[in-house]
Amino acid sequence: MESNLRNPFAALRLRGICERAGYSTGAFYLHWADIGDYYNDLAQLLAADDCFDDDFAVLTETVQISAEASALTAIARVADCDLRLLVDNPLYDAMELLNVTWGRSRFRAQMAHGYQKFDHDTAQVYGPILAKRGREPRPPLDWDRIGAMLQALLEGFTLRHKVDPAAVPLSSEPDLRHYASWTANPRRANRCGQIDDRPPGQGYAPAVAT
Repeated sequence: MESNLRNPFAALRLRGICERAGYSTGAFYLHWADIGDYYNDLAQLLAADDCFDDDFAVLTETVQISAEASALTAIARVADCDLRLLVDNPLYDAMELLNVTWGRSRFRAQMAHGYQKFDHDTAQVYGPILAKRGREPRPPLDWDRIGAMLQALLEGFTLRHKVDPAAVPLSSEPDLRHYASWTANPRRANRCGQIDDRPPGQGYAPAVAT
């Protein structure tokens, strides 16, 4: 048991993987020499620059649809879509599991590259929403670092949703609206979770340059 907790993939036997995928073990060996070979290919797939391009295309389209909305509304819509994609795409599950299993050892380089690309693409989605409204990151932050923080926040929500859906519903009203407000401007959401919709410069100090 302890071994499986430290290495979650150890609990996934070849037969179980094949059964979940609907393949026989014979079909598996037509493609891979052994399960280690399979994990190598999985790591390469997850580290590929185009692995999640379809999902980010959907997010970019959501940004375009929300072009005339306020920053708060636009980010809430995109965060809502982002969360659904994270929940529904099994590749995200594989990436999380591979990362906690071998992310600091066997597949460190692949996982680091995959997450860096992930962070950059996340910044490319959310950054224009804020930049269009006159908000830019202040040093030492840049858009990629902000993308990393946003992605970590959303991944945390995703993990929580999978074990307790009621805690993080797949809806931007009202909960993700609050999360999105914190993301866009952390100091504009007060300790009671109420949204401060006053313009920048009034009320709470802006978290990004205006």
